[in-house]
Amino acid sequence: MSNAQVEWETEDEAYRPSSARNGRRSAGPFDGLTGADRAASVQRRLSQAVDSWWQQGEMPPIGLVRDGLLVLEAGHKLDEASLTLLLRSTLYYGKGMRTALHHLNNPERAASVMRDMLLHPTQPLPPAQIVELARKDDESGGWLVTLNDLLREEMAQPLEPRRTLAHANLEYLREAGSTGDKVAGWVPLATQTAPDSRSAKRRGKRRRRAKVPPHFWRRVATPFGLLALALLVLSLAFFWLDLQQSFDPNGQMVSIPSGIYRISDPTQADTDRLVELQSFSIDRTEVTNAAYRLCFEADACTWPTRTTSVTRPDYFLNPALDSFPMINVTHAQAALFCRWAGKRLPLEEEWETAASSALSLQRAFRYPWGDNFDSVRANGADTAIGDTLPVGTYSPGGDSPSKAADMAGNVAEWTATPANPRQQPAVAYVVKGGSFQDDSDRLATNTRVAVNDEESHPWLGFRCAVTNPTEE
Repeated sequence: MSNAQVEWETEDEAYRPSSARNGRRSAGPFDGLTGADRAASVQRRLSQAVDSWWQQGEMPPIGLVRDGLLVLEAGHKLDEASLTLLLRSTLYYGKGMRTALHHLNNPERAASVMRDMLLHPTQPLPPAQIVELARKDDESGGWLVTLNDLLREEMAQPLEPRRTLAHANLEYLREAGSTGDKVAGWVPLATQTAPDSRSAKRRGKRRRRAKVPPHFWRRVATPFGLLALALLVLSLAFFWLDLQQSFDPNGQMVSIPSGIYRISDPTQADTDRLVELQSFSIDRTEVTNAAYRLCFEADACTWPTRTTSVTRPDYFLNPALDSFPMINVTHAQAALFCRWAGKRLPLEEEWETAASSALSLQRAFRYPWGDNFDSVRANGADTAIGDTLPVGTYSPGGDSPSKAADMAGNVAEWTATPANPRQQPAVAYVVKGGSFQDDSDRLATNTRVAVNDEESHPWLGFRCAVTNPTEE
């Protein structure tokens, strides 16, 4: 159920009946002699929902979540498992979070739930929601510090995409803390400490011991000090260059040698054709949100036609989604990015060769991994995810023989080939690969779709290619 369908009262109303907000306690459904029985019924239903969550990952119905919060507001008790599920559900639905958090009263458990929601592989919680909750919660100090510690622990683990999401969320929380001190009730993250936290006190002591002594700058002023300062500046410069390279928009590419390749014939169904191609390289994955944002910040790319995806309202804006494929760009916008990166959009023939050709076998596969469809190798309609996933999620199992990822599913991709070569100038271009909304037939490497060059869609992205130098 989308947030638009949830007709709850605002968070500040705290789910109290209107008469209670006006100072008069109303006999709600969980008050009085029969209220206890109704509350017990809600507790049983929540216990069943907890089982469903652990077994199938299903969120409880929105009505049950609302009833659970009303039970708490009426003064009844719920077990900790039910309270935890209520917090998880309110974060999911975007309503009732303060009420659920207040009654859970367990900072460690609350932080653990928030971490799991922020690092969800298919539908991560926007970190802005945590920031907003922290600004409104007078007791955010305990769970917010713990949440930061948990995210740092995830960054030390080799699991992806959790490590990448953890890093993005920490950066977002840090930036929000450094600029949010003017908001009432908000304490910058750098100054927050958990109540009675020994580790936090030790961190504070370390910060005090690290204070620069007054005579430091006098030493720097000496010739040796100036030399040390110059070396420090150079080190920082190299560090910055290395950091920029880690966000290289060119990304990793796979190389295809010159040769004659067998691919599908678009003019005749179930017919192959031979094409001769010069050696080229193609992006191993689809262009990501992070890479496109770099292009925009360099004033070389234009803003996408929309910033939302099918299920995520902040798709392009949320740093936690940096590793997801770029969408909602026209053919011209995709080509503009590739030119900025020193590349170009691939031809249809190049794209299909990289997606299907097994060089050692001198043949082409129907799907990147072989001739038989396998739903666990691509983000298509069979996965029922209904939106994009981080690029390379199905790698290496879903990779093509050339090691290119996501050549079937996730998002369909623009090519440089006009849909009608006789039409000049071209008004539509060939799109390949299929997307998260397509069935197995549309995910085949020989499938092609003509899309108007001015259209943009949440299921349509791109990757770039480059012609390799000719060997003499």
